[in-house]
Amino acid sequence: MNSNWKQKIGNRENGLSHHAFLLEGEISSNVLELRNFLESEMEIVTTANPDYFQLVLETFGIDDARDLKETQSRHSFKENGKKIFIIGANIFTVEAQNSLLKVFEEPTEGTHFFVLTPSSQFFLPTLLSRVVCIYNEGGSNNEEVTEFLKKSYLERLLFVVELKDDHAHAKRFIEDVTKYFYEKYPAEKRSKEISKTLELLIDYRSYANGKAPSLKNMLEHIALVAPAQ
Repeated sequence: MNSNWKQKIGNRENGLSHHAFLLEGEISSNVLELRNFLESEMEIVTTANPDYFQLVLETFGIDDARDLKETQSRHSFKENGKKIFIIGANIFTVEAQNSLLKVFEEPTEGTHFFVLTPSSQFFLPTLLSRVVCIYNEGGSNNEEVTEFLKKSYLERLLFVVELKDDHAHAKRFIEDVTKYFYEKYPAEKRSKEISKTLELLIDYRSYANGKAPSLKNMLEHIALVAPAQ
């Protein structure tokens, strides 16, 4: 996360600065950092607290959004207490994001949301405008991606051999390739080939952050099908 993420969230004296935050980065580590911050800095209990909710999924869909909308509408157990929702997912569907728009526009009093995601790139601009975004300080490595896409198929496969055992780098590379095609080719300018490639990359981006992903197979497939640039 950004180095000043704590300041963006708030402090003990003034409380939480906003009712909704979006935090980029590796979800499990961000959950731990956020919980520690809430406990130590904001004095918010995150264990055995009926007003603390934590949900980490592969995909956050419309049914999850409806459940969240219903749960957040209830009053806190403690009078004038805060309700905290930490929601982490690799993918937030468009339908779910549209449902969250209304929740973030008119949240129940004392309710605060923390959306954790590997990347904000695939969120609706209207949703991003309603949250405080805390971006991943690392950012993407476009230079590595552009060099990769210029290589021959053989050179790409040799690059994959070097990359496959560094799981953190491999996952980040899949994320960066996905961002590259998403940003370079807006929806109205995508050919069928680019659209198909981006669909594959979005799927692989999701699988890469799942349990026991086959990174080698995914990277090899990307090396063989990604259009030269």
